[in-house]
Amino acid sequence: MNRAATGTIFCFISAILYSSYFLSASIIGAGTLNPNYNVTFDSLKFFAVIALIIGVAYLAVSEYEYFKKKKKA
Repeated sequence: MNRAATGTIFCFISAILYSSYFLSASIIGAGTLNPNYNVTFDSLKFFAVIALIIGVAYLAVSEYEYFKKKKKA
């Protein structure tokens, strides 16, 4: 698997984690009668940001290698 595909997969994982953060918060929040009830899912948001950083880094390295190879030829 090349770096561009790996970066794309990590960005997709980040999008899934980020959307599941809001989805799980809305499901938990809908079942409570107390508006001050706070359940945080900060670990989902943290892992989403980490996956996004890794994905963007993989995509940047892939583009750098592509332009380096194209310039050489």
